[in-house]
Amino acid sequence: MASRRDSRVGFVGVGKLGRPMAQRILRAGHDLLVFDTEASARSAFQGTTAEVATSLTELASECGIVCLCLPGPAEVEQVMSGRDGIGSTVRPGTLVVDHTTNSPTVVRQVGEQLRLRGAALVDAPVSGGIEGAAAGTLTALIGGEPEHVERARPLLEAFSTAIVHVGPLGAGTVAKLMNNLATFALDQVIGECLTIGARAGIEPDRLLEALQQSAIGKGGNLHVRMPETFMKGDFEPRFTLAGAHKDVRLAVGLAEESGVPIRIARAVLDEIESALSKGLGDRDASIVMTLQEERAGVHISSRSHAT
Repeated sequence: MASRRDSRVGFVGVGKLGRPMAQRILRAGHDLLVFDTEASARSAFQGTTAEVATSLTELASECGIVCLCLPGPAEVEQVMSGRDGIGSTVRPGTLVVDHTTNSPTVVRQVGEQLRLRGAALVDAPVSGGIEGAAAGTLTALIGGEPEHVERARPLLEAFSTAIVHVGPLGAGTVAKLMNNLATFALDQVIGECLTIGARAGIEPDRLLEALQQSAIGKGGNLHVRMPETFMKGDFEPRFTLAGAHKDVRLAVGLAEESGVPIRIARAVLDEIESALSKGLGDRDASIVMTLQEERAGVHISSRSHAT
């Protein structure tokens, strides 16, 4: 007969992001026990059906599933391996679900620590921010064994509308880091575009609207171009690399004429020119990504159409 502990959910880290996630879990009808070192975070659950643990030891001993939502790897290591941490008190059969944007190395170390105690880990960082957590519209990026992912799914569904099982333990964390890298890289290149445009006389809000309504703003690269070109290794030209070179060269020239310092745009032009030097000008512009593929020594796209 299942005990209360088997179905009880512990949530460690109910701060800005963890709080709305835990509140969604509670709203979905789960028996919830929370822990946070900050009194202000704990107070958000006063007057609810959730209970507040007095220690990590209490939480680990009373919950069948334990969720972590912490600032980073150091905090995860402290919670798991510190004095009276979860790693030394967790019971066999417990599933730990780590929502932290963590280090893949730490994730795997924690996974091994739990395995030795008869427990298990899935890494499940989320994308969508505080607003998405409150609305229940996060995307959860999951790494772990399929049976562990399925066990965590009812909790994930409480605050997520998309659950992507990326691969084995650590894969969800890698995906989250790559998502954030792409996001912040795009922020920087858009920053260059807006400053070039402003110096050229365009109101920034109008240029931003133009970008939003164009292919880049509608996700054309991720949803159409990349799946149909780079991922398939199909570089039959939709838009040639030579054409891309012309456009990027003109944009860089505009920045230079306007006196706008640029770093990222210059690097983009340099990469395109490296691809042109290989005689790839008549191929699809996405073929430029194969230069990084070659440098990294990894095989992503089928190369059957690349030459």
